[in-house]
This record gives sequence, structure tokens and C-alpha cells, in this order.
Amino acid sequence: MILKFRAVIPPAVSPEQKYLFDLNGYLVLKNVVPQSVIEACNEVLDRFENMDPDDYPPPVSLGSKRTKENLYISNILESSPAFRPLINIPEAIDSIATVTGGPYRLNHTYSIYRWGGGYTALHMHGTPIIDRCQYRCQNGQMMSTLTKAVFPMLDCSPEDGCFAVIPGAHKSNFEKPWGTHPDENPPLRPVPAKAGDCILFTEALTHGSTVNTSGSPRRTVYYCYSAGFMPDWGSQNLHFSKRINEGLTEEQREIIRLKMNSTPVKY
Repeated sequence: MILKFRAVIPPAVSPEQKYLFDLNGYLVLKNVVPQSVIEACNEVLDRFENMDPDDYPPPVSLGSKRTKENLYISNILESSPAFRPLINIPEAIDSIATVTGGPYRLNHTYSIYRWGGGYTALHMHGTPIIDRCQYRCQNGQMMSTLTKAVFPMLDCSPEDGCFAVIPGAHKSNFEKPWGTHPDENPPLRPVPAKAGDCILFTEALTHGSTVNTSGSPRRTVYYCYSAGFMPDWGSQNLHFSKRINEGLTEEQREIIRLKMNSTPVKY
């Protein structure tokens, strides 16, 4: 079966955005998701928050054990048509094309809920190199092998356990000398964002979240775009079903470029 790689269209990404992404490893795109899409997604997420995981429609599943602080749901795209518009938000796709440096595909999707005391431990880095999550820039061309679009479904401040990064760590030449808890890392920078915004970051960047101290819920959806050759992620049950193309536009199907006979690789 021959894969059609999505053409890289000249992106509408400003020189300032390129500079900041290369410098810091992330960008915040303000107010790029229509509120109607946010509302439709939240209606679905409301149901899943209170649903028995055994009732999730396959391939939707838990990506990790649910706790009172955290809920991770894999393959959220296939839970409802409400999530389809997030595949090709124009501002995000333009940036993905720029930072990937070649053909790319939507590799996997998931949703994370956080409540009081919940947080994401810090992970990923520039050194030692992780084979599937790398970043480099040569001759003015960035190459991020896995880039994530973070869509907050609710406004999220540092007190709510918002996304957080160590800026520039995707290019670090030395191992991080601190642990994985947010409070152990002095250079950690919170990245607050509102529902409708999109945070783009290279997975090679050291990232996680602050600790949710407000008790208010954090609810976020992640769309993860890889280099075109990378198989579905596999780990955390992250893979597309054979029904993924049903109901999608031609552009959306092209972005996913699912090879129906492929087997997800668990890294």
C-alpha cells in the first residue's frame, strides 16, 4: 500500500514565532479554537468524566489507572465527532508543518483531567537523546519528530495545575540535575492558557505541569503530530481504529494517513 504524504504548504508562521519556538521549544497560539467547538467537546468530556471506563466505546480507553487526582483517556478523537475539528485547526497545522521539517501525520490523541493535588511529572529532554522524540535545527530548518497541540477545554492557571516547561531543555546538552516533581525544578515555567488557545511544543522539551492547588478541574485535550514515517504510538493504548476515516474530510484523512494494515508499535 502506498502512503500519500501530506504536502508541506508554505506556512503562515511569522519569523518571531519561529524564533521563539526554536528558542523555548513551545508557542502559545491565542484564541484559535471556536467556542462552539470547545462547548461541544466539553459536553462529551462531561459524560466521560462520570462514565465507567468499561463503557467507553473502543478504541477509547484508560491510558493509565484512574485516581482521585488524575484521569487519562486515550484515543479521545474517536469518542465523538465533536473532536474532529481539532485535527486541522489552521494556525496549529501551519506551525506543525514548519517545525516538523517534512511530511507529518496525526499520530495519536488523548485527554487529561486533573483535580486537587494532581500533576504531571516532568519528562523528556534533549539529553540523553530519545529516539522517537528529537529536536534539531540545521540550515534554518527545524525538525521536531513529535509535536503536540495542547487544547485547554477550561481556562487553566498555575494554581489549576497548568501545562509547564523548562524552556530550552529540548536543546540541552546535559542531563537535568533535578527530580520529576514540579516543585523540585527551579527553572520550571508555567504556561497558563484559556479555553480556545493552543499550546504547541516539541515533545523533546522537558515538560509536565504545576501542581493543582486550587481544586478547580483542569481539562485538556492533546493532538500529537509525528514525522510521517512514525507508526501509531501504541503505549497507553494509543492507536487509531480501522474506523478512524469514517466521517472525516479528505484533508483530515490525509493528515492522519492511516495505513490500515499497520500494527501499532509499543516503544
